[in-house]
Amino acid sequence: MVMTDPIRILIVDDEPANIQILHAAVSPLGPVQFARSGEQALKLARANPPDVVLLDVVMPDLDGFAVTRALRADPATAGMMVVLVSGSSADADVECGLESGADDFIAKPVAPALIRQRVRLLAELAHRRR
Repeated sequence: MVMTDPIRILIVDDEPANIQILHAAVSPLGPVQFARSGEQALKLARANPPDVVLLDVVMPDLDGFAVTRALRADPATAGMMVVLVSGSSADADVECGLESGADDFIAKPVAPALIRQRVRLLAELAHRRR
């Protein structure tokens, strides 16, 4: 993946406003899919694999930690880069997120330039691993 190659991104959040904020930040990087639940995210990730998943932690069906564990447990999705996005930056939440298999953890509110840079770096890292 060259830095100019489009990055396929899946945004997962149950709040439409958060989806809009993240979409505005990352849409210049490539095509973006959306999921409003953990179950929907797992289906989309398997059907149309993204390079990077931006995943809310607190959701009504499956939380971001459970979705991350499910992605890591499935050979078809295990290599996807996962960024947990949370309203909390408490050490315990970050630790739980990383232990669940996330590659990064970003606290809300997100800075658009920061999230774009993190997505670029993780996509490049994923490409190098292949």
